[in-house]
Amino acid sequence: MYHRLTLIGCAAVAALVFGGAASAMAQQWGDLEMDFVLGDAFKAEKIVPDKDVAFCGKHPLFRENVVVDPATKGVKNVAVYLLATPGKKVAVHPDYEKTAKDEVLLDNKDCRYEPHVLALRTSNTLVLGNSDPIGHNMKAEFFNNPPFNDLIPAGGKVKKTLKAAESAFVPVQCSIHGWMGSYVLIKDDPYVGISDEKGHLVIKNLPVGEHTFIVWQENTGYISKPVKVNGKATTWARGRMKVTIKPGANKIGKVELTPEALKLK
Repeated sequence: MYHRLTLIGCAAVAALVFGGAASAMAQQWGDLEMDFVLGDAFKAEKIVPDKDVAFCGKHPLFRENVVVDPATKGVKNVAVYLLATPGKKVAVHPDYEKTAKDEVLLDNKDCRYEPHVLALRTSNTLVLGNSDPIGHNMKAEFFNNPPFNDLIPAGGKVKKTLKAAESAFVPVQCSIHGWMGSYVLIKDDPYVGISDEKGHLVIKNLPVGEHTFIVWQENTGYISKPVKVNGKATTWARGRMKVTIKPGANKIGKVELTPEALKLK
């Protein structure tokens, strides 16, 4: 009887182990891609520094609330991120484990923040750096994390652990150089994409299924309307975009923004 029960117990454990492995292997993944462009011509406003002019005045500084590539019309720093469902944990592709504990740098470089728009996970460490030969200040007021207000000396850095997810981007500012600013989003999952210089955005290895994403841009907040997706007028209520992710590439195509959508008019 003992041996029979032991065998039954082993079989049950094996079923659970291999069943769980099979379930993990059954999960499928897909990539989300899109390109943001601005149809109208746009020229960023030049910034004339009024502090540490000897150093900051050597660098071309422009307002970064809207950044448009003159050749491609691509809009940089548009963010798309997965909307969290309360009480539901999203499946995360194993490849993201490689960067789960990474340090993520927000740098003071040439009297501006680099990058201007940044996303990291609650498992990451935020590093406030300063590559400049002058001192900078970095301060932020979060909703769910402790605030910080740090003086970063030339060549220095300060590390921050931000353990709570934030539902929205939070501004980071410099009290010394008033023109300097950036935005940071803290998430439990890695599913955030930020458009590059040509407006291209990709989020890799999303779990297959229907998802809601938030579409955000600094100057306007949640992008709703008017936008055109591959020439078709589209409205995203409160910036929410529903997409059914299929295995492999999911290419939304060209998303044309208007001056009204970016609050330029």
